[in-house]
Amino acid sequence: DGVPLELWRRTCRRGPVRLLILADVSLSVRPVAGFILRLAQTLHRVGGRCEVVAFVDRPVLVTDALRAANADSALAAVLAADGLDLAATSDYGTMLETLLDTYGDLITKRTSVLVVGDARSNGFEPRADLFAEVARRAHRVAWVTPEPGRYWGQTGCGMQDYAAHCDGVVSARDGAELVRRCDELGNALS
Repeated sequence: DGVPLELWRRTCRRGPVRLLILADVSLSVRPVAGFILRLAQTLHRVGGRCEVVAFVDRPVLVTDALRAANADSALAAVLAADGLDLAATSDYGTMLETLLDTYGDLITKRTSVLVVGDARSNGFEPRADLFAEVARRAHRVAWVTPEPGRYWGQTGCGMQDYAAHCDGVVSARDGAELVRRCDELGNALS
């Protein structure tokens, strides 16, 4: 003689992982950054779950500029973005601090972060502690650098410190080399 009831179970379904690309657009990294920016354009057309932040010394959200550009002018559109100082000296420490303060809400446990850069801060503090915070907040972190591993320990290069917090690091000097190593990069981000 009980009261009839029907049990309903609600299961949480997580959404897809988003991608945040942090692209150093200083002169030494532009060939690789240009390839990654065109890849980001393709990702926007397919799914739209990608945000792009370009930097030299300060991060600038360039997703809208990248979406508006055609494939041949992706890098040019990003380089012309408001707030991006191409004459500045690379400073990863300041960039990471500003990134966490201004765009920190873009980094969640449902975000994979891809950094494209040479990790050279030109005498400024690299702030690996801030990169560790980015890695702690993110789902996965990978890095693409044009620097061969033998140069990571040189003065001014923080790549060894940053690599300790990455799920994968790929050294590639151009798009062709990056295509050959894309499996490594995909495994690091998934």
